[in-house]
This record gives sequence, structure tokens and C-alpha cells, in this order.
Amino acid sequence: MLKSSSCRSNRVAFTLIELLVVIAIIAILAAILFPVFAQAREKARAISCLSNLKQIGLGMMMYVQDYDEKLPMAQYGVGDTQVAWEAAIYPYIKNDQGTVNKNSGLLQAWGSSGIFRCPSFGDVQSSMYGVHLDLFADNWNGGTRPTVSIAGIDAPADKIMVAEKGRNQGSWGWQYFSTWQWDCADGVKTDGKIDDSKDNTNIAVGKYDKNKGDCDGAANADAVWAGCGMQPRYRHNGTSNFVFLDGHAKAINKGQLKWYKNIYVPFGQAADWTSQGWYPY
Repeated sequence: MLKSSSCRSNRVAFTLIELLVVIAIIAILAAILFPVFAQAREKARAISCLSNLKQIGLGMMMYVQDYDEKLPMAQYGVGDTQVAWEAAIYPYIKNDQGTVNKNSGLLQAWGSSGIFRCPSFGDVQSSMYGVHLDLFADNWNGGTRPTVSIAGIDAPADKIMVAEKGRNQGSWGWQYFSTWQWDCADGVKTDGKIDDSKDNTNIAVGKYDKNKGDCDGAANADAVWAGCGMQPRYRHNGTSNFVFLDGHAKAINKGQLKWYKNIYVPFGQAADWTSQGWYPY
């Protein structure tokens, strides 16, 4: 008994300084490792997003092969039924909430689930991925733009067909991403640069948060033309994913997207905007 009591009396406890040192070391390790873990999680989401776009690209290529190399329309209307490009390629993918309109009998899908949803997109909206504004005819509300043939486009492997884009302030998203140079001239640019000297009032209702990467403001505000919801976004650790006209998908770092090389399509290759009395270039 005396020996046991002696052993207990010789034990030394941690001092307050030692405990504080251990806590400080743990805090430093956490500060170092937590951002690494966050980047790893975002990298996994980026890979999932790239996989989504690769499958969308394959579905688009199958559609093109079945329709004489013609791209689908961004959207068109039959009566009061709106049919978006996601519905056009739905039979080749069948990975969205596709429904048949009871009045028209037409299939409708809005790109709000399955492979049409970027895992880094904060809210559920329609068309979280958008098609090229000039190459995918918009014939909703009586438009008459012709469809575009991939065969007539120069360097299709360099031209973006589908992009992940921003969040509108409304509950719905645009069917396409903005491709016009003046839409990308200020504020949020297609090359990923942000001009902090601009107040960005021409970009969106509300403010642009360069740290969050989307628009903020009231959720029920109007989805502004050529606002954040129509711009390519760089959510994945400074990269964004795109599908090109030859069907391949690729991640591009912020600042490396080139408007003339990757987006611009000259008159005669894009859909005929003169049918509506004007052309953006």
C-alpha cells in the first residue's frame, strides 16, 4: 500500500502553459488543414460538375447526329408550351425531371436536377448550365431564327457550346450564357476579371459579391438580362467547366477564357439574327 501511494504522489499534472501550448498547436493545425479539406471537397464537386457536362455534351452530340448536324434550339414555343434545349436532349440522357405537358403533349424539362445540376450551385434553378446564345436559336414568342449546323462552324473544338453560369435573382435561369462582347465589358467578364471600380449596376439588381461568386439581393427580384445569371462562373477553386462543340468537356482557369477564340462566332456561322431585324456584331 505504501508503494502504491508513493507512485500516485509522484505523478505530475500538465501546467496551464502546457495546456495552452497544446491548444495553440491544435488551432494552428486546424487553420492549416480546414482550408485544404474545403478545397478537396470543392475539387470533388468540380469533378462531378465536369462529369455532368461531359454527359450533356455526349447527349448533345447524339442529338446532332440524329438531326443532320443541327444544334437544338435554346427554346421554342408551341402554343403556350415552352420547350427548352434540356427537353430536346432529354431522350438521350433521361436524367432530369422530364414531364409531358397535358395540353400540348410535348415533353418539357428544365435542367434543374440530375446531371443538369452543378453540385456547387447554391440554389435549385432551371438551366444551371447554359448554351451558346448565338448558336442555339431562341424561337420562343414567335421567333424565326434557323437552327445552326456544326459543320459550318470554324474550329468547333475551340468554341464553347455549354457553360456553367451564375444564379439569377429570380426562381428561374436563362437557357443560355451571354456571348456578346458588350455584355461582358464591365464588372463580371468572361475572362473572369472583376473591375472593382465599376458599381456593376448594369450587371445585376443588387451587388456582385466577388467572394461568393454569384449575385445577392432579393430572391424574387427580376432575373436581369445579361446579369450574373448569364455569365460563366468560376466556383471550383477559380475554375469553371465548359463543353465545346466537338463534345469534349474541359475546366478553364479564371482569366484564361478568350472571347474571340472560345466564344465569338462570325455572322454566317451563327443563327441568322437578321430575321429579327438586327445582329449583335
